[in-house]
Amino acid sequence: MITKGIRKFAAFFCWGMLLVTFSLQAADNAALVSVSITNNTPMMPRTMFTQVWTVQNTGTTTWTAGHSGCTLNMVTNDCLGVCPFSNNTTSKRYLPTGIIDNGHSLAPGAQTTYSLSFVAPEAPGTYTDSFQLNSASSVYFGPVLTVQIVVVPSGSTNQYDRAKAVAYANNYAGVIASDGYFWTNSAGYGFFGTNVSVPTNVVGDDCAHFVSCCIGRQPDRWGGGLYIPSRTAPCYGEPGAGRLVNNVLINAGYAKEVFSLSEMLPGDVVGWNWSGDTNIANLDHVTFYVGNGLLASHAASALDVSANTWYQSSESKAVRHLVHIFDAPTLNTKRAGSKLVLSWTTNWSGYVLQSSTSLVAGATWNKVTTSVSKSGIVNSVTNTMPQKALFYRLALP
Repeated sequence: MITKGIRKFAAFFCWGMLLVTFSLQAADNAALVSVSITNNTPMMPRTMFTQVWTVQNTGTTTWTAGHSGCTLNMVTNDCLGVCPFSNNTTSKRYLPTGIIDNGHSLAPGAQTTYSLSFVAPEAPGTYTDSFQLNSASSVYFGPVLTVQIVVVPSGSTNQYDRAKAVAYANNYAGVIASDGYFWTNSAGYGFFGTNVSVPTNVVGDDCAHFVSCCIGRQPDRWGGGLYIPSRTAPCYGEPGAGRLVNNVLINAGYAKEVFSLSEMLPGDVVGWNWSGDTNIANLDHVTFYVGNGLLASHAASALDVSANTWYQSSESKAVRHLVHIFDAPTLNTKRAGSKLVLSWTTNWSGYVLQSSTSLVAGATWNKVTTSVSKSGIVNSVTNTMPQKALFYRLALP
């Protein structure tokens, strides 16, 4: 009887200790205080904007700052084209991630902000990206935080969808592209399937194929929507870095080289030469620009790494080339006697030439009925020189 009583007491005592231990255990929790952009905010296509979430630490632990601390991680596939404001320092992180804005740790009960930038898509509709806080020990906690906008119809004549291009890069930086193929230096390309982690091969593998998918229009999932020929079908796009940048983009009238990151937009391209060669025709590698000075790439696979230091710090002779993609075709004009010649490149498919006597809001634009001539990669229309002011534009019907 004494032994039984002691056993009962010991069990009760141990259970009491467990209760005490559990009640003192630290816990992470959070509450949303406010947002800078409320759900269903109307937005024009191609608008670049920033969402700021103010959150309160309602748990019992202190949140540390930086990428190794308490971060705000994307928890759904990207559809808005999100870009953080700080660079990732490892090629192993493939989620768009925000860090505490002020760079300071956050004690229980205090408030702080997280900020991320976005690009509104081309097509009208409702778009939502979702995020959640992630602790220093990689545990998700707190409410799901969203940014939700309604892109309004605007009669856009733009063809390059930067939001879709950036979203593609965010969604596929760490996995095989959506066509299922991956390039390797030793064996050309192979079919690996979808949602498979990228192989960790040398820098340069799969780089142009990945960028082609980001900016192109492969049937199963569009990126930015540019027409990128598939030189090695069924693998999508152009597999050569130099050919993609020079032949497919610059020489075809899709892009031009620029010389400052301030001239770049999310959805542009950055090329690299490892041997110190400054000729853009001799590129060894190509990466995708997600904005805010950050890159995405295959196969030294990386997301949100610095366009200033990521490769240049590891490749002492690396030469960088910045390539800005045009949002829409450029309409060129020249006078030929009493005629006016208007021209644009043929790769911008589906556009029609329109004219109007006014640029005021609500002005009437009419299709120019003069037939279009094609010479090489150039479309041209020759009209009689107008006697009064007449304005022209290219538009997607």
